[in-house]
Amino acid sequence: MKKLDLSVFREHPSLRHLKRLTTNRGIIQHADHEVPDPAFGYSIDDNARALIVCLWHYKLYKDSAILQLAEIYFDYIKRVEKEGGSFHNFLSFSEKILDPEGSEDSIGRAIWALGEVVAHHPSEEVVKTAQTILERTKIDRHLEHPHIRTKAYILLGLLAAGKKEEAKKWAIRLAEIFEQNASSDWPWFENGLYYANGILPYVMAQAAIAFEDERFKKIAVQSFDWLDQVSRQDIIPAPIGQNGWYIRGQEKALYDQQPLEAADMVLAAAELNTLTGEEKYLEKALEWQDWYKGGNISKTMMIDTATGGVYDGLLPKGVNKNQGAESIVTYLLAYLALSKNAQN
Repeated sequence: MKKLDLSVFREHPSLRHLKRLTTNRGIIQHADHEVPDPAFGYSIDDNARALIVCLWHYKLYKDSAILQLAEIYFDYIKRVEKEGGSFHNFLSFSEKILDPEGSEDSIGRAIWALGEVVAHHPSEEVVKTAQTILERTKIDRHLEHPHIRTKAYILLGLLAAGKKEEAKKWAIRLAEIFEQNASSDWPWFENGLYYANGILPYVMAQAAIAFEDERFKKIAVQSFDWLDQVSRQDIIPAPIGQNGWYIRGQEKALYDQQPLEAADMVLAAAELNTLTGEEKYLEKALEWQDWYKGGNISKTMMIDTATGGVYDGLLPKGVNKNQGAESIVTYLLAYLALSKNAQN
């Protein structure tokens, strides 16, 4: 078999649009085309993932300049921390708090980012600050609520922070959810495919590696293989559409396809390559990454080469020309996941 060519992923990804969206307060959520739109302010969702981008970038390339951006995003997390062990999500452009508390997923993403700080930031002081925030964040209340992606994000944070004993119970809980819901024709964690689907096999693959656990490995492989199969149209990657999703027993929505979905599939496939050593998963990771460059059912480029941004969605009649924060930060996470494989 011809060895897959990952050489392009040894190059630093473009950070032009990430920087364009970033002020000294954080990364702005939305854009009008490529122009940052301050009307919608900031979110911890985007700042947490932008922080992870910086940390992964630093780990791979040891470019200390990226840590200046990381400081901005980490400061956002510190600024929206609530008393009582939680976080706000949204701030206005003038830094007014816009919610009583963040969503479960936004809190989970914050914990994931804090774990990555502990794992990869070169400053002992910054690491200690992240550890302190993690210690006072009350995460156990999220263990039993129905939001499974929140559990996945929290587990990613605990694994990154090296909290293996605590992480094990979250991995077991996700495994139980899968086993209680899965069937031969629907091997999945819930009765629908909604958003950020690939994050679930991704975290189970991470857990399988961390604990050398065959149960977690089986779930990671089974859930990803099925998700990859049903997220294609005539073998071409086609993320589950956000205009209706895919509810068990109903018709699958083909549009609107979101960059987040392709990115999470790249993360999952690349991690499964690490877990299993099977090159087919690296090939799938490259196919899902190619979704951005026209390897989609519309044969449409999702990257604006002039700005370095990523379009917000693939629609039935073209693309959503806006280039918001979620699109670029998730694209960069996927790119950096492949960069990691390219260096190994």
